[in-house]
Amino acid sequence: MFKFPFFKKKAKERTDEKPVYVLEENLSANSLANKAYGIIERLAAIGPRPSASKESRMAASNIMGLLDSLCDEVSLLEFSADRKRGSLWTRILSLILPLSSLFLLSGLPYLSFIVNMLSFLLIYYEALLAKGLFSRFSKKERGVNLRAVINPKDEEDKVVVLSCHHDSALLYRRKDHIRDIYLPICTLVYSSVLSVFLMLHEALRGELLRFNIPSLFPLVFIIISAILSILSLRLYSLFSSSYSPGVGDNLSGVGIASVLAEYFSKRRLEHTRIDVVSFDAEECGNQGSRDYYSKVSYPEGSININIDGIYDSEGLAVLSNDGNGLKKLDSSLAVELSALAKSMGYKVREGRLSLFSGATDALSASERGLRAVTITGMASSEGSYAHTSEDSIDKVDVKSLEEVIALIIKFVESGDKRGTERKEEEESLLLGKKYRLSLCD
Repeated sequence: MFKFPFFKKKAKERTDEKPVYVLEENLSANSLANKAYGIIERLAAIGPRPSASKESRMAASNIMGLLDSLCDEVSLLEFSADRKRGSLWTRILSLILPLSSLFLLSGLPYLSFIVNMLSFLLIYYEALLAKGLFSRFSKKERGVNLRAVINPKDEEDKVVVLSCHHDSALLYRRKDHIRDIYLPICTLVYSSVLSVFLMLHEALRGELLRFNIPSLFPLVFIIISAILSILSLRLYSLFSSSYSPGVGDNLSGVGIASVLAEYFSKRRLEHTRIDVVSFDAEECGNQGSRDYYSKVSYPEGSININIDGIYDSEGLAVLSNDGNGLKKLDSSLAVELSALAKSMGYKVREGRLSLFSGATDALSASERGLRAVTITGMASSEGSYAHTSEDSIDKVDVKSLEEVIALIIKFVESGDKRGTERKEEEESLLLGKKYRLSLCD
């Protein structure tokens, strides 16, 4: 049960007809989608949920209340999180660039080059990989992941992890924040190239290691670098101190995962175990999922379907690349889900995250050997409500929830059916019956 009274609004009505995969009326995809919408709406009343905060822990506790009576095992798993991971690098880089220009003005291009190379490492490890180089010096907060387990009827031979996250993102100060990121990157590249040319120039003059005043010609280019580095100081204030309501990103995933837990608890699979997991601290470097997969092991061949940022059915995609587009997920699984969605009459394309768009929790699963993908509505950041103050309940379409729910149910049940058929065929062969073994449906 929820800790606060919530006023439930009527979910959006469906105006079109789509094929539904399930049989029972109360467990149809449409019915589950409306129930998911209600869950999202009630959790949204908590408000913004900063990573590893009281509000985020409250959300995890409320989700546990929803699943406790449905699943065989429900637990809250605590971990320590650095809330500044993923944002601290912006302030450091904004201060390093003017320092690099100062070294150029002082006739010390080799120092500028060294500083620039360190900046590239900072961007790679902090912005792209979110490794937390400075986490040991940061204050730690208490994060909470939630795990619910639904065991199969018979012997387990497969595990499917349905994951989401319940924390919400730090807001950007400006709508054109992407410019605040790319300008410093371009400035860094320009400054690095300039420092190499100046090192060669001063080496030929025998002044490489000496303080000197640059001549007029290189001074023009150095002044350009200095101006760009000053403009790049906007990066220091890239993030505000406020947080997004985080309804589409990612209470939408929480609502879907919760009703899928209800469905699979009432219609248990034969040989497939379902783990429903909701992570904290996804918005600051996937710290919750990294901690979870480092402690909870899964058998080889286990599948993770991560659900993150479901808004409009027209924008749905299955990610085959994650981690700022630099890391591969399971492309064959992405193709299979996309093709299955097409066969059901849904538009779910394959997608990838763009540079500096962050990562999803599927990346943590993939790095631990799971076959992982993310179903999302954020494959293209253009026009997205994610990470904005406008990420409210009215931005989530019930139709998109229904399509994701139906797609996951059909995929999981089809996989369990194939496994059951293979098992029966193998047993028939062992009994000496003439039975043709086939891997086809």
